[in-house]
Amino acid sequence: MPDQAPEIRSVSAPDGARLEYEIVGDGAPLVMLHGILAGRSSFSRQRAELSQHYRLIMVSARGHDGSENRLPANYGAGASGIDDLCTVLDAEGLDKVNLFGHSAGGVTAFVFACRFPDRVERLVLIEPTLLPILPAEERAAVMASHEAIAAAATAGGPEAGVRALLASVGGKAWTSLDAEVQAKRLRALAASAPMVGPHARGLLELAVTEEDVRSLRPPTVLFHGTKSPAFESVIANRIRLLRPDLRVIIAEGAGHNVHRDRPDIINAEVLAFLAG
Repeated sequence: MPDQAPEIRSVSAPDGARLEYEIVGDGAPLVMLHGILAGRSSFSRQRAELSQHYRLIMVSARGHDGSENRLPANYGAGASGIDDLCTVLDAEGLDKVNLFGHSAGGVTAFVFACRFPDRVERLVLIEPTLLPILPAEERAAVMASHEAIAAAATAGGPEAGVRALLASVGGKAWTSLDAEVQAKRLRALAASAPMVGPHARGLLELAVTEEDVRSLRPPTVLFHGTKSPAFESVIANRIRLLRPDLRVIIAEGAGHNVHRDRPDIINAEVLAFLAG
């Protein structure tokens, strides 16, 4: 099916930072929130199909695409991410929307749905990085990994933070790349690199509890991949234990970017869920 022409818009956050977002399609609003180092292009395999049914509002987080990489005092997916999302929704005059969030974007979507349940029609979560609900042993290991990323960024600067994040998430797939390929990819991520250390710190300070999961009101579907980092499966299992009524969809062969690895599953299931 043909791609529709998008409209790129921007708005100023309360601290003056420029926030950019893309709008495409017609219908009820579906706000899409990406993960760190991804940008809204990470939804390229959903864009054409979902925009045939919904008005997609793909928000670029700070430091991604055309959004400014200014760091507010409360920077974090569950803090300034909420403020920035509210800024975009208010600019568009939207009181109630469907939310689709991946990774850090899933954190923002989840916290927003907890804080403003009456503003969320339905909630799609793809491997949200809800570290505080991990069991103690797994949480300690993952927290240590994120502490190392934040420390690398503090000590060595933005590029060091990105290297630490890619080594942690990508494992051998990253470390086995030759120096020239690594350097090329690091250059492509330069604009968002300053966000990596503060992003890791924000996840460490995320105030989310098991009770937040239990009391989540909007209808929700959760996706995770069989080839994702182990802690993502643990998060999914914790959510399933705390809320057995929520639908959890396992995407065979998918890594953390489930929506890119298995758009055949994501697109069909999301459309069915949103129409529910």
